[in-house]
Amino acid sequence: MTDKISSLTSSNDSSKTNFMTTPSIPLTVQQCTAHFAEYLTNYVKPSIKESSLLFPDAVSIILHYLKLPTPLLLINSRYWSSAEQMLKQVIPEELPIKYMLSYNQESLFGRISVVEDGKLDFTNGQLKNYNNGLLVLNISPLLVEPGLWFKLKSVLQRGHLQACDAVNAEKIKQKLPDLTTEVINTKIMLVASRLQLEELIQIDPEYSQVSSLFCELASQVPLTQDTVNAIVSFCHNLTIDLGIDKLDNEALGTLLDFLSVQCQHQELLLFSPEVVRQTLQYATLFNNKNQVNKDDLHAYFKEVEQAQSLARKYSEQSLLEGQVNLQLSGEKIGQINGLSVVELLGYPCEFGEIFRISASDMIGDGEIIDVERKVELAGNIHAKSTLIVQGYLNHFFSHISAFPYSCNLVFEQSYQECDGDSASLAILIAVSSCYAQFPVKQNIFVTGSLDQHGNVLPIGGIKQKIEAVTRLFELGLVTDTVLIVMPIANKINLTLNIATLALIESGKIEIHAIAHCHQAFPILLDKTFKEVLDVINLRIETVSKEELEDRSNSLLSRLMGSIFH
Repeated sequence: MTDKISSLTSSNDSSKTNFMTTPSIPLTVQQCTAHFAEYLTNYVKPSIKESSLLFPDAVSIILHYLKLPTPLLLINSRYWSSAEQMLKQVIPEELPIKYMLSYNQESLFGRISVVEDGKLDFTNGQLKNYNNGLLVLNISPLLVEPGLWFKLKSVLQRGHLQACDAVNAEKIKQKLPDLTTEVINTKIMLVASRLQLEELIQIDPEYSQVSSLFCELASQVPLTQDTVNAIVSFCHNLTIDLGIDKLDNEALGTLLDFLSVQCQHQELLLFSPEVVRQTLQYATLFNNKNQVNKDDLHAYFKEVEQAQSLARKYSEQSLLEGQVNLQLSGEKIGQINGLSVVELLGYPCEFGEIFRISASDMIGDGEIIDVERKVELAGNIHAKSTLIVQGYLNHFFSHISAFPYSCNLVFEQSYQECDGDSASLAILIAVSSCYAQFPVKQNIFVTGSLDQHGNVLPIGGIKQKIEAVTRLFELGLVTDTVLIVMPIANKINLTLNIATLALIESGKIEIHAIAHCHQAFPILLDKTFKEVLDVINLRIETVSKEELEDRSNSLLSRLMGSIFH
């Protein structure tokens, strides 16, 4: 049987086999964070507006929209301040424009009322006041009061106001004035997130009946010299508005690192004027002078983090008190440390946690019995990932008519529903350890998803997961070197904090980024994947021989019994 497995594994392309068995090298500090020094050294004040560098496609659409008769422009933006900042730089100064974050029926359509002698007094709304101009509207009031949207939609379709649109019109018993003779050419720019646009579609599936254009402002912009120039230029202008000194390169580098962390991507930066303004305003509180340096920014980040860390501290307290059972040293068969991200409803941030996965084998048919799924504590994605692991492992034993073992899989001390496929790699190692009876090193933490061919796929929350290991050092639960195994595709998502980078620099944390599950076996089990398969096959052969001997002995005893009888 072992020979069949060997021929099966050797039939793969040789280059692929070499890749899967290539030992992984721990990541360096430089690979675990973004770097901005060179960008800041090469900074040149932009010759054009920042928006044209950050949102070139959106700026082009807006400029063309202004020249077209199209009445509506939908601007997909996560932040109102980003859209407002961009439009203030793009819209020509001579064009009348009003930004309306909140509004109602009266402010848009006006008010009509009866004055002395029964005369009607009509107070114009902003649609009339900015005729031949622009109104930039936040979509939220339209979603709260859908009737406003339908009134606005009607005006944009027919091109004129009606007196009945105004507040109090339904209370007027006399004939209302005719407003159809005055054409309304007010252009509407509607700022909304994608979720809000989806809500608008639910309110009015035919909202597209209004002739419109669409553009979007990505809250995350690519890291290039142009985008860094634009953001640094914005920061310099903002410091003038705030009355503080211009930021030096160290402070700018710290700020850019913060914007990169918000994206959890080494080649993306968050651009939100509101976030940058709040950061600088808060940081000034840590300095009596009219300046902000990197220490002030770090003080702000630390204070905000501490203010949002209560749930995380409860988790850490349970570790210190021994209420969560973790083994962080030595070796153990069928047991492995996984990494997860905790998301709490209404909580402003996520944080990582260590959890234990255990597996125990029994006589069976090759099934991985997922206890979480059996008791309905696992979501569909988790259930799917377990089945993928089962299929991948059983594939290597397809030559066996009946695989004689099953495995019971448990996420220890899990008391609420868990979902996601980031534990797939850890599950494969735990189950393989259990079947082969090879112990797993307990100073290693594993995260990664798998496909049917054993490729390790990227997962979410890699920053929070790795920093959960850092907190083990801070709590004094770990002092020796630990290893972290993660997908190689997540290297670009590493934007780790200073404490974690220091541990990597000192060699206390080694991060191994792998592309295929076979690369994980030498790290965790000190065995190659083929060696694990060979031992499992040997166990199966032993069981088969014992069953055959039992059957032979049973048959012989029956024959002897019948003869002597």
